[in-house]
Amino acid sequence: DDDINIFDPNDIEFAIATRVKGDEDIYIYPNVRGSTLDPRSENGIGTKVGIDATMDLSKKWKFERAKKPGIKKDD
Repeated sequence: DDDINIFDPNDIEFAIATRVKGDEDIYIYPNVRGSTLDPRSENGIGTKVGIDATMDLSKKWKFERAKKPGIKKDD
């Protein structure tokens, strides 16, 4: 989404907090290749998690951030 800077942890946290429905937007992928350095994996096979924190474009107006007068995002 164009309102989220993927390199800004605050933006990522905002997207997850406001756009993720746990029962619809979190994906679990079992039995996928990972790192053999992971002590929980079995022969490098483990489970991965994906999170879809993108906004529903039909409800874009709901995701506008509140603006505080006199304060810029970088402050």
